[in-house]
Amino acid sequence: MALLALAQPPVFQPGLDVTAPFVVAKAKPAYTQEARLARLEGSVLLSLVVGADGQPRDIQVARPIGLGLDESAVENVRAWRFKPGAKNGTPVAVRIMAEVFFRPRRTLWDWHLVRAAFRSAALETRPALIKVKFPATVDLEENASVTIAFDISPTGVPVNVLAVKSSDARWESELLAAVREGWRFRPGIIDGKPATVPVWFEFVRGSHSPIPSAGNTP
Repeated sequence: MALLALAQPPVFQPGLDVTAPFVVAKAKPAYTQEARLARLEGSVLLSLVVGADGQPRDIQVARPIGLGLDESAVENVRAWRFKPGAKNGTPVAVRIMAEVFFRPRRTLWDWHLVRAAFRSAALETRPALIKVKFPATVDLEENASVTIAFDISPTGVPVNVLAVKSSDARWESELLAAVREGWRFRPGIIDGKPATVPVWFEFVRGSHSPIPSAGNTP
């Protein structure tokens, strides 16, 4: 086993004598139904190795956004094709970072999700989003963000819903009410049974980051 490990070609970082690989072919990433319901928008940051043959491998999620888009991003990058990086003109394996962007169809001032995190190390199956409700869109040109923490009960209903951070407290009440009344989940499973699962969702209205709009709209 040790001899096999020693036989593996080295993996380089882009630098003075190592050029970075670049993408020559890729397809649009797939949205999940959950992410579409939640209007989940943002980018998944991935770490990967591009081999001397231009094939990606060892793909790892460095910055997740949730609701199945992390897995979708990995599968998308697995199909990318690269011109490999080179060391002194010879193709070599190079580790790089890559972003996969997701942007749903929405109007500028619609509330939407930018991150979903399920906080339980014991989860066998995470909760799955099946129904949403957002506050009515207000035609006010103001970016806003509200981070909400809650528990998803064994029946899939949000409980203990509270705002843990917001850009302005006046945005909180309608968003909290919408989550309590209109968001529903298939429950998470722990030890083979439906269980209470803590979650952390970040909501935004307006634009939170300069992500591309062309070619990534489902």
